Amino acid sequence: YLGKCLDSLLDQSHKAHIIVVDNGSTDGSLDVLSKYSGVELIQREKNYGYTGGVNPGFERAIELGLDYVAPFNNDAVADKDWLKHLVKALDDSPATGIVTSKILNQDGSEIDSTGDYYTIWGLPYPRGRGEKDINKYDGETEIFAASGGASLYRVKMLEEIGLLDQAFFAYYEAVDVSFRAQLAGWKVLFEPKAVVYQ
Repeated sequence: YLGKCLDSLLDQSHKAHIIVVDNGSTDGSLDVLSKYSGVELIQREKNYGYTGGVNPGFERAIELGLDYVAPFNNDAVADKDWLKHLVKALDDSPATGIVTSKILNQDGSEIDSTGDYYTIWGLPYPRGRGEKDINKYDGETEIFAASGGASLYRVKMLEEIGLLDQAFFAYYEAVDVSFRAQLAGWKVLFEPKAVVYQ
């Protein structure tokens, strides 16, 4: 998946600095990365989970003085204007700390996520998961939580509230950071024009 993922990021209409955090892979990912000279690599000696893979990228974005940072799953492929739409959403809304994408399955027929609800049972759940993409979720709206797989985070917000909580390892970490963002007064937004396939 990694080659298609990187190709889609390198082909973005809004150019970005791309960082790959290798979380102790043993599947030949580093061989694929050797073909991408313009991609920065951060190597970790073992698998530290999703949080341990994303946080070093967040830290590097902070070190570089970037305004925004976007974690992106290595099995995902971005529409060529994906990043442009996310950046515009944050540029247009200074009170928004996180903006998330419409994530579809690989052929684009079903929704994986349009952000997360927070249910009455105290559990988050992806909006629209398994539904046909029939434009039901095509309005920009505030949501409870952004998907960790393809969202854009304001670096200023991360510096204020902190990075992903390592205690989660994997799952619910993006919900937690969205919850903390809102408690600190930041909005979380869904941008339907920013499309990702996975």
